[in-house]
Parts: sequence; C-alpha cells; structure tokens
Amino acid sequence: MSTSLRLQQTSDELISDEVKEIISYRPHWMIRKGNVVFFIVLFSLLTLTWFISYPDIINGSARLVSSNAPKMINSKTEGKLMKLFISDGETVQRGKHLAYMESTASYNEVMQLETWVEETINETQSNKYNVLIKKPLPSFLSLGELQSSYQSFQNQFTETRQLLASGYYQNKKVALQKDLQYLSNLKANSFDQKNLLEQDQQLQKKEYEAYEGLEKEKVIAPLELNQYKSKLIAKEQDIKQMNSQLTNSDIATHSKEKEMMDLEKQVMDQHQKFNSSLLDLKSEVEKWIQQYVLIAPEKGKLIFFSSLQENELIATGQNLFYVQPDQNNYYAELMVAQKGLGKIRTGQRVILKTEGYPNEEYGHLCGMVNYISNMPGRRDSFLLKVNLPLGLKTNYNKEIFFRNNLSAQAEIITDDSKLFDRLLGQLKKIGER
Repeated sequence: MSTSLRLQQTSDELISDEVKEIISYRPHWMIRKGNVVFFIVLFSLLTLTWFISYPDIINGSARLVSSNAPKMINSKTEGKLMKLFISDGETVQRGKHLAYMESTASYNEVMQLETWVEETINETQSNKYNVLIKKPLPSFLSLGELQSSYQSFQNQFTETRQLLASGYYQNKKVALQKDLQYLSNLKANSFDQKNLLEQDQQLQKKEYEAYEGLEKEKVIAPLELNQYKSKLIAKEQDIKQMNSQLTNSDIATHSKEKEMMDLEKQVMDQHQKFNSSLLDLKSEVEKWIQQYVLIAPEKGKLIFFSSLQENELIATGQNLFYVQPDQNNYYAELMVAQKGLGKIRTGQRVILKTEGYPNEEYGHLCGMVNYISNMPGRRDSFLLKVNLPLGLKTNYNKEIFFRNNLSAQAEIITDDSKLFDRLLGQLKKIGER
C-alpha cells in the first residue's frame, strides 16, 4: 500500500461522522449569493427613486368661481305655480317666460296689454298720434290689481282720441290758417293803397309848392293857396289812417297766431298727458310681470332646482330654476397662509379636490397659478387665482357640474422633484454635519 493511501485512511479515521456531515452539507443559494441579491435589490430601489416623484406641496382652501355663473331664479311671491312653459334641461333664450305664479290678473290679458302698450309707444314716439283714431283700445276685464291703472289710462286715451277724432283740432287749425291768410292779403292790399296815397301826396305837395310860389309873386290870392294846403293835409291824414289800418291788421294777425299757439299747446298738453299715462301703465305692467312671471335672465340650459308641478304651492323666495350659460370661464380662488408663500410662483401646478365630488370617484381638477396677491386678507391669508385650462373636466375625464360657492381642497405643487433627489439631498446634509 502506498504512502498516500495510508495517509488518507489515517485522516479518515481521525474525522468523525458529524464533521463529515457538516463538510459535505451544501448551503442554500440565498446564502451563497446573498450579497449579489442584496446589491441588485439596492440598485433597483435606487433606480425606482429616480422615477418616483416626491413633490413639495402647500395646502389651502379654494372655491370655484365663474365669470358667468349660473343664474338662480326664485319666486317673488307666495302662491300656486299656475303654469310651466318649459321642461327640465331645455335650452332657453334670454327673456323667455318660464312660468307664472297665481295672481288676481289674467296672464293672457296682461300679455295682450303689454303688446298693445309696446306697439303704441313705438307709434307715438314717431308722432303718429293719428293712428289712435283707427286703433281701438282692447277691452280687458280680468287685469286684477292692474285694473285701476288701466282705467286711468283708458280715460286719457278717450280724451286724446276725441280731440283727434272729432276734427275739432284740425278744423280749428285750418280756420285759423285761413284767417291768417286773409289778414295777410288785407295787409298786402293796404300796403298797395298806402303806396298810392304816398304817391298822390307827393303830387299834391308839388302842386302846393307851385301855387305857393305864385302866391309870393302876388299872382294868386292867399285864400286860394289855403285850399291847396287843405288838400295836402287831407292826403297826410289818409296816410295816417292807412298806417292805423296796417297796425290793426298786425294786431289781428298776432291774435290769430296766439290762438294757433294756444291750440297747439292744448294738443301738446293732451299728448303729454297721454304719454305720461301710457308710460305709467307700462311701468305697472312691468312690475306685475316682475312679481308674478318667472323669466330667463340669460340664454342657456334651464335646470329645475327641484321637481316642480303646476298648481304646486310655492313660498316667497323659493329657488325654482337656474340657467347654466352656454359659455363659461371657470377659475378658482385659493386662500393660503403665509407659511410657504415664498415658494409659490405663477405657472405652478395646482390639484383641486372638490368636496361635493369625491376624488376617488370623480378625480381631481387640474389648474395653474396665474395670480398671487401682494396684500394679505383676513386671517393673514393671501389670495391666489388658479386658471383651469380644462374647465371643470377632471383627470378621470368626468365633467363636474358648477354650483355657486363650490368648495375644494387645493394642493399647490411648488417643487415637483424626484425621490432620488430628496435622498441625495438628505445624504448631503448628513455629510455636512
């Protein structure tokens, strides 16, 4: 037996079975390659920190605002809802009648009266009062609280129509115009007569001057000269009488013109009374409509505030409808405290989580800071305005319905850094200590 074999047998005899079992045992792969796995996991975690965002967030309370917010329509009086003209979700135009409340007046008669009043106002503004002669006033018997105003207007309408329809004004105006024409003709004739008298006076004056020369030469007697002087004086008296006649003609013309002015003033006063009464009636009709008729304040989609039925009892001030305008510009007003205010800049991203629409189901609204107030408000908070590029559409692509004073919780992302940068920053701080 060789020496090597003997040595091997000797070593085998010296090693026990337990030792042999330990030596022959093969460790688990985790133990054999644990360091490699550890470093791989560590590297993977570090790699994930590069992709995971860890933003710096400032919280605040916000409310959604609209530059053209939905318009609420409520009842101005208590009573039954007599008639509904529209349905829920219908698109309405500005000024459309939506419904009317219970009143002692008939809605249809009031609307007919309003139409008649508007037409008459347009006609009288163009001084077309003669149309009233052929335009009768409709008879209304169910105007309720408007009946007294209507009756007062009816009296003025009747007086105005009688003044125009009887022909008194026109006939008297024509008669005065004829009188003025006659006086004008008489005055012209008197002027012609005065001119003839003045010419005759000049001839008489020349004749007197000739005889006056003869009297100085003793050709004729003074008595004969006096006869020619008497004729000259008579011509002068005729001219003065003609001047008096012209003055009387002017006085008569002035009197007729004054009568014409008085007549026109009488008609103008009646027109003024009619217009005043017409506008008073228009004002009363508008008050009634404002009190009992529900009118769309703007074009948009009409939404019922609650389920409504005709003949339903409505309380004063009860919200009935609101109109959602077609075009809206939504934004958010955000109040933040002084802490962290210096980190906020315009253009930073804002996440809005509305309280009425859970973000787990509807998602959140995305906004951007576009205004920062320089002066603090109440409680030392600052106002921020947040633009909403997508309107009221959430990140889940769901539309949030706007309501006045819809509140939300806001998160302003001031630093959208990665988790790796945060860890690196912490390590630097530890190393600097």
